[in-house]
Amino acid sequence: MEKSELLLDEANEKILNKLDNCVGLSKCKDTLREIIKYHEIMQEYNCNVDFENYNIIIRNESSYNSYEKLVKVIAEIYYENKIILNPNILYLSKDELRVNRLERKDWKSIEEGIIVVDLSKFGGYSTDIRKSIVQIINTFPTKSFIIIEDDFIEGLTNAQYADYFTWSIKIECISKDEKEIYVEKFMKKNNLKYSKSIIKKIADNSYYKVQSELINILVKSKINKTDNIDELLQNNTVQKEDKKVNKNTGIKELENLIGLEETKEQIKKIINYIRICKDKNKLPMLHMVFNGNPGTGKTTVARIIGKIFSEEKILSDKENFVEAQRNDLIGEYVGHTAPKTQRVINKALGGVLFIDEAYSIASYISDEAGRDYGAECIATLLKGMEDHRDELCVILAGYTDEMERMLNVNPGFESRIQFVINFPDYTAEELYMIFKGLCKKEEYKIASNIKKYLVKYFEIAKKSKNFSNARFVRSLFEKIKIEQANRVIKEKENRNLIKLEDVLNGLDKTKIKKVKTKQKIGF
Repeated sequence: MEKSELLLDEANEKILNKLDNCVGLSKCKDTLREIIKYHEIMQEYNCNVDFENYNIIIRNESSYNSYEKLVKVIAEIYYENKIILNPNILYLSKDELRVNRLERKDWKSIEEGIIVVDLSKFGGYSTDIRKSIVQIINTFPTKSFIIIEDDFIEGLTNAQYADYFTWSIKIECISKDEKEIYVEKFMKKNNLKYSKSIIKKIADNSYYKVQSELINILVKSKINKTDNIDELLQNNTVQKEDKKVNKNTGIKELENLIGLEETKEQIKKIINYIRICKDKNKLPMLHMVFNGNPGTGKTTVARIIGKIFSEEKILSDKENFVEAQRNDLIGEYVGHTAPKTQRVINKALGGVLFIDEAYSIASYISDEAGRDYGAECIATLLKGMEDHRDELCVILAGYTDEMERMLNVNPGFESRIQFVINFPDYTAEELYMIFKGLCKKEEYKIASNIKKYLVKYFEIAKKSKNFSNARFVRSLFEKIKIEQANRVIKEKENRNLIKLEDVLNGLDKTKIKKVKTKQKIGF
C-alpha cells in the first residue's frame, strides 16, 4: 500500500502518536497501521482467512525498554478497533507458564485483552514452556498475545510459533540521526540555545547516556541561570581541565576499583607472571574466562587489562579493546558465521577481544537442516586463539554455571584458556560505595541520613532474583537524579545536594520492596 493509504482515522492516529516521543519506534507505527488496515479490509469484505490472528512477536534489539510503551499502545489500538474486549495487559512469568500450573482455576478468570510473554527475560526456555504458550493461546481465542524476544532466540521463535503469530515488529537500535533528533527536541522543549556541534557531541553516546546527559544539562542550566548550552559546557570543560590530575596507570585503576579484593589480587599475580614470561621471550596464552553475575565489574576489569597490556607492551604498544556479543559473531545464513567471526578477531589483534555472555554462542540453536552456527563460530574462535596467541587475548565472560557448560561444548577451550577469574557479588556496603562514587563523579553531595537506608535497601535487593549489582546501583542513581532534579528546580536550596526524600522517591520507582522508614518527609 502507498503511505497515504495507511493513514488511519483520527482516533487511531491519536493513539499511535503516543509513540512519537519514544525514539526508534517509527517503523513500529507503520506496522500497526498495516494491522489496522488489514483488520478494516477483513471486516468490510467479510473475508475468511485460515491463518488470521492479531498476535505479535516483538523483537527488541535496543538496550532500553520502550517495548512496554509499545505494548500499551497496541492494547489501546486493538481495543479501539474491537479486536479485544478489554484493553488491560497481563504479563505472564516463567513460573506461571509451567504446564503443571496451567490447570489452575484462576486461569479461567483472566480478563485482560492482551497477554504478554517476555521470553527475553527467561534466559532460555524448555519444551514445556512452549507447550504452555500454545495451550493458553488455544484456551483464549478471543484474546491477543504478544511475545517479546531478543535476537538470540529469533530463529527458534520463528520455527515454534509460526502458526500462532501472524505479525512481527522489530524495535531497532537507535541510530545517531534519531538520537540527534531526540536531543534537539529536548533542547527546544526546554528553551535552550545550542549549536549543531553540541547536538552531535551529546548524541554520540548510548541512548541511556544521552538521557542522563540531558538531565544534567537541564539542572546545570538552571543552577547557572543560563540557557546557552555551548557556553555552559565550555565553562564546565575548562573547570574539569583545571582539576585534571595525572592519568592513572592501568594497575592504579585496578587498585581503585571498589571491592573485588580477591579478584584484583589474582589479576596482579597474572600480570606479574606474564611480565616474567615476556622477559624470557616465552609469552603464554593469555586467554581468560571471567565468571560472575551481571554488574560485578567484568567489562571494566577487561578494559583495564587491555590498558595494562598496552602499557607493558605485552601484545602491542597500542590500546586495542574490542567488545563483542553473539550478534557480532553469528551469521544469518550458511557460510556467513566463520568470516563474520574472523573479522572480529582481526579487528582485535594487538589487544583484547572481550565477549560478554559468551555462553549464548554455545546455546545457539541449529537450523532445520541441522547446521549449527554456534559450533562454526566456536571453531573459528578457537583457531584464532591458537593462530594469534602472541597478538591476541580473548576474554570470555558470563554466569559461572553457563560458562562451565560452554567450555565443555568443545575440548579445545581447556587447552587454550590459561586463566579463570571469579567475580563475586558486591556487599551492601560496597554497593553504597559505588553509589557514592557515582555521586562524586557528577559533583553531587549526599545528605548524612541517607546511608543507613540505602545499605538496608541493598541488603534486601541483593536477595532478589537476577540482581545486577553495580548495574542496579547505576539504574537507581539515575532515578534518584530525576527525583532530585524535579525537586531542586522548584526549590531555592543547594542544587547539588541529594536529600533523603530524593532517595526514597527513587526507591519507589524500583520493583524491589522498599525499606520501611519511620521518618516522615512531608509528602
